[in-house]
This record gives sequence, structure tokens and C-alpha cells, in this order.
Amino acid sequence: MPIITQIKMYHEQGMSIKNEVTAKSNTIKNNSDKSAKQYNLFDNIIGYEDIKKLFYMSFESLKPIHILLVGPPASAKTLFMLGCMKLERSYFTLGTHSTKSGMVDYLFEKRPRYLVIDEIEHMPIRDQTVLLSLMETGIIAETKHMKTRNTQLKTWVFATTNDTNHMLTPLLSRFMVLHFKQYNFENFLDISIHMLGQEGIAKDIATEVASQVWHKMKSKDIRDCIKIAHLAKTKADVNWIVETLQRYSKNSNLTDKNNNLSR
Repeated sequence: MPIITQIKMYHEQGMSIKNEVTAKSNTIKNNSDKSAKQYNLFDNIIGYEDIKKLFYMSFESLKPIHILLVGPPASAKTLFMLGCMKLERSYFTLGTHSTKSGMVDYLFEKRPRYLVIDEIEHMPIRDQTVLLSLMETGIIAETKHMKTRNTQLKTWVFATTNDTNHMLTPLLSRFMVLHFKQYNFENFLDISIHMLGQEGIAKDIATEVASQVWHKMKSKDIRDCIKIAHLAKTKADVNWIVETLQRYSKNSNLTDKNNNLSR
């Protein structure tokens, strides 16, 4: 099959999924305002229409279908989790803070419908075991101070991880696993302009910020763009802020020179 024909087919397939998602969104919006909120969750994410559709299908499934997004930092994983946090009866936790923030206590007391976990690979084994039981049977149980408590929930779990090496294999098998690739510059630029535009940042400033963050700071983190864009009023401001951040970065030679001059 000629290359041009293949490209055309892939493009048409992508547009078909996007149109289907849009049509489904409009149908839900016409049915109820409460449901409409679910279908505006990912408006700040450019592309990934097929993954958005999978999430929508999961929301509507009669039984919980759990989704795990795997990939490097700055690959849109967290944006999906931020979207899921807007769901009614959702609870968000970081894997590193799951015990400190009382995830198990929250499950017992609030009985969330959606559990959203960022960086699940850092979750202690004890909490991973609780999560495994929740996802497999809907039952959670805990013994504390010689007392045992248990309950049964119907909870969807959505999570992210940079890698799966520190996750229990049985827990991993309970997820629908999707692997993300890191942004290239074109993706990074488009997403930065889109997200910063939603926050009232002019396109020319957003473009300059994205270019400087990617090329000068060697960062692929959209959050760096957001921080700089809210400080800068002009392109000159963007350049000055980036140079200042570089000057005082951990590995900057300029910082060492300034320290020597002050002695």
C-alpha cells in the first residue's frame, strides 16, 4: 500500500475517533449537566483522542475498569489525572504520601467512586496490597490495634507511574496499561500554547516561553512554562527569567563564579 494512502488512512482514523468522542460528549451534555462535567475533563489535553475515549468508556462501564498510564515525566499522564480529579466522588493521592494522607482511612470513611493516584510506583507495599484487594474483589480490610475492619466498595482506580518495576505484579495485572512516549518539541509547543492560552497568556509569550524552556533550560516539563509565563510580561522578561534560573541552577558555573567574586 502506498505511503500516502497509509497516512491518509491513519489521519481519517484519528479524525473518526475524535469525532466520535465529540459526538458522545454532545450527547451526554444534552442529557444532564452532571454527566456533562465528565466529558469536559480533558479539554486542556491536545490529542490522545483514543485514550480519552477509553476513559469515557471506563466511566460508563457497569464494573470498574482500572487504567494505568506509564511513561516519562512530561508526557501528559498527570494531565489525565488532573482531569479525573474533577469527577464527583473522586479522591486524589500521591503514591509517596498515600500512608501519611490516610488513603485507607479515606476509603473506609468516604467510600470514593474514583481513586486517582499519581506516581503509584512509590506507594508502600502495604498500601499496594490494600489496593490489590480493592481492585480484585472490592473488599478492603485492615487490622489496627488488635481490631479488624472491612468493607466493600465499587471504586474505579486511575493511576500514573514512570515505570512499573516497583509495583506488585498482581496489582499491575488488574490495570489496563497504556504506555506514553515523551513529547517532541512540536507537541510541547502546541500543548504549552493551548494551556497557557487558557490561563490568559498571549500566544507570542507562550511561544517564547515554550521555546526557551525546551531549548535553553532543556526541560520538558509544562509546569516550568506555566511558572515562567505568569511572571513574564514581555519576551525580554522571558529571556531574563530563564537566564536567571540558569544562573542559579544547581549545576551552573555562573553561580560558582559569583560566589568566588563575593569572597
